[in-house]
Amino acid sequence: MGKMNIGDVWRVLLIYVLMLVVGIAIVAKIVVIQTVERDDLLESSQKVEKKIVKVPAVRGNIFSKNGTLLATTIPVYDVHFDPVAVPQDVFDKEIGALADSLSKMLRKRTKSQYVSQFTKAREANKRYIRIANKLTMEEYERIKTFPVFKERLGNGFIPDKQLVRERPYGDLAMRVIGYVNNSDTLNPVKVGLEGAYDTCLNGRDGVQMRRRINGGWFIDVPASLNVTPTNGNDIYTSIDVKIQDVAEEALRKCLHDNEAQQGCVIMMDVKSGFVEVMASLKYNELTKKYEESYNFAIAENVEPGSTFKAITMTALLENDPNFNINRELNLGNTGKMKFHNRIMTDSHVVGEGHPTVKQCFWESSNIAFGHLATEAFENNPQRFIDLIYKTKINEPLNLDIKGEGKPYIKSTNSRQWSKVSLPWMSIGYELTVTPITLLTYYNAIANDGRMVKPQFVKEIRRGNEVVKTFDTIVINEKIASDRTIRILQELLRGVVENGTAKSLNDCAFQVAGKTGTAQIASNGSYNKKNYTASFVGYFPAEDPKYTCIVVISNPMGGKYYGASVSAPVFKEIAEKVYATELGITDETMNFPANCDKYTKASMAYYDDVNEYCKMAGVRMVDSELGSDWVKVSPSKNGGVIIQNIELDSEVVPDMRNMNVMDAVYLLETMGWKVRFSGRGTVESQSVKAGTRLEKGKEITLKLKVESF
Repeated sequence: MGKMNIGDVWRVLLIYVLMLVVGIAIVAKIVVIQTVERDDLLESSQKVEKKIVKVPAVRGNIFSKNGTLLATTIPVYDVHFDPVAVPQDVFDKEIGALADSLSKMLRKRTKSQYVSQFTKAREANKRYIRIANKLTMEEYERIKTFPVFKERLGNGFIPDKQLVRERPYGDLAMRVIGYVNNSDTLNPVKVGLEGAYDTCLNGRDGVQMRRRINGGWFIDVPASLNVTPTNGNDIYTSIDVKIQDVAEEALRKCLHDNEAQQGCVIMMDVKSGFVEVMASLKYNELTKKYEESYNFAIAENVEPGSTFKAITMTALLENDPNFNINRELNLGNTGKMKFHNRIMTDSHVVGEGHPTVKQCFWESSNIAFGHLATEAFENNPQRFIDLIYKTKINEPLNLDIKGEGKPYIKSTNSRQWSKVSLPWMSIGYELTVTPITLLTYYNAIANDGRMVKPQFVKEIRRGNEVVKTFDTIVINEKIASDRTIRILQELLRGVVENGTAKSLNDCAFQVAGKTGTAQIASNGSYNKKNYTASFVGYFPAEDPKYTCIVVISNPMGGKYYGASVSAPVFKEIAEKVYATELGITDETMNFPANCDKYTKASMAYYDDVNEYCKMAGVRMVDSELGSDWVKVSPSKNGGVIIQNIELDSEVVPDMRNMNVMDAVYLLETMGWKVRFSGRGTVESQSVKAGTRLEKGKEITLKLKVESF
C-alpha cells in the first residue's frame, strides 16, 4: 500500500468535518423539537390524527296495548373496501375467494367482475369501494367472515353502522305511529306519536374520540371527554294491534265497495278515554289504493248531520226540566217544513205526521228537530249556543298527536249567523266538528255524563322501569244532569231497537248509537250527490265498554245513508271485540267461546291457548306436553285437544292460518328473515313446509283476513 499524500488527507478531513457538522445539526434540531417546537407539533399532530364524533343514541321503541312492537330502531351497515390496505400476498391469494363469496351473497356482480373491480382500484390507488348498503346485523356478521375481511390486520374492511326506524306491521296504524323528518332543521316534520314524543324517544347522543390509523381510517380510542349515549325511553300505547287490523280491513272494504273518497274509524275505552283503534284511509289517485296518508279522524272538520241531534237533544232537555220525549208533534204528512224562507226536508214521513219526540230521534227527523229548536230558543238563540258550549264540545281536545282540527260552532254574534242558523244547526249543519270530537261527546253519554280526554299513551318506560304513567284526564265532570244523560242513553238504544240502525239489532249484545247522513257543501251550496255517512255509538249498551265512530266521506256507489254505509263497519269491529275480549266474561249473554283461531291454525303458542281456555272456560285435553308450540283440535265434548309439535330447527314449518305475530316470531327465532303482505292470518308461504332452508334466507308470508 502506498503512502497517503497530502491531498488524500485533506479530503478525509473534509468528509469528517462535514459529517460532524451534520451530526451537530441533527442533535440541535432534536433539542429544538423537544423544547421549542414540542407543543406546536403535538397540537398539529392531534388536529390531523384525532377527531371527535357524535355517537347517536338508540331511539326508544313504541309498543301496542298487546305488548308488540309498533316501531323500533334497528342497526344497518354500509360496507366499503380498501383494496390498497391489503398486503400483496393476501390480496393475490384471497381476492378470488372474496369475490366468489360476495357474488353468491349479494348477487350484484359475478366473481370475475369483482376481481376486476378490486384489481383496477388497487392499481389506481382507490381506497373506498362500495360493497353493500343497508345490511342487516345477520348479513353484517356473515360478511365479516369472508376471505380477506376476516384477516386481523390489513383486511381493508370498512363498516359504517347506521340506525334506521322500522315498523314491523308496515302501514298498520301508520298515521298514529307517525314519523319524524329532520332534514329541514329549521322546520322538522313531526307526525303522530313519533312526533309528539320525539324528545322522550330520542335519548341523548354521546361523543367519541377517534384516532387515524394506516390507510386513513379512524378507530375509537379512550379519552376523558368520551360520553356514552343514553338511549331513548320506550312508550307503551293503548293501540290494540288485532282490532286495529280488523278495523283497517273493514274500513278499506267499505270504502272500496261504496267508491268513497276517504273515511275513518276510532274506538276508545269508555271509562279511561284511551284510544285503542284509529284508522284513516284516503283514496290515492296515483296508486289507485286507499292509503293512510292523512289523519282524517283528528284533522278533518265535517258537518256531522244527524249525529249532532244528540247534542241538540241535550240542550232541549237541559233547557226545560219538564221536556217530555213522549210528547206528540204535528209535523204534517209532507215531510217538509219552512223556516223563514228556507225549506227543510225529511227522507220520509215519520209517524204518519204525528210522531212522538222519541220517534223523531229514532228515525232522525230533521223537521222535528228544527221545529223543537225554534220553539224552545227562537226568542233567545244564544241560550241554545250557551247550553252547547257548557258541554265543552266546542273546545279543542289538545291531543298529544298534532294536527287536530278545531271545532267550529258559531255564536249568535258571528257574522255568519242568520235567521235559519238555529234550525239548521240543530240538525248538524252550519257547524263542523272532527270525528274524534264527536266520539268524545258520545263517550261522555256512555260514561254517565263524564267527558274524558282521548289519549294514546299509557306508560313511558326506561327498560323495565316505569318512568311515567298516564292517568285518565277529565275534560268535563258532567256534561248534563243525570236525568238528561239517562234519557239520552234510552234514546240511543231506541235508534238501534226501533229506528235507523235496526241492522245492529242482530248482534249478540246490545248497541246504542246514532246514524248520520249529511250533505257536503260545495262552493257554498249543498247538492244531493255528495254526502258524509256516519255512525257513532257504544257497546254493550247496558254496561258500556267501548265507543266507536265510523265516518265515510263522499260514497258514490249508490248508498249514502249512515245506516247502510257506516253501521256495518261498526258492527264488524264491535263483534270482533266482543268475541275476543268481552263475550267470554259475560255469562248473561250466553255468548259461546270461539276457539277457531287456534283450531284452524297449523300450530299455536301453548301459553296463549292455555290462557284463553282458562278465561273462556274451555276444557283442555292434552297429551304429555313438552313444547311451546302445539296443535289444537276440537274435541267431541266441546273442548279442545292439545298435542305437542316437534320442530326441526333446519326445516321450515307449516304456517297456514297462524296469526302474523306468531308466525313472524317463530320463523325469526328459528333463524330466517320474514316479510309479509296483506292483513290477518297466513294464507300461504313462499318456502314450502318441510323444506330444509339455510339460515338467514328470507320467507315471504301472504296474509288473508280471516273471520272467526
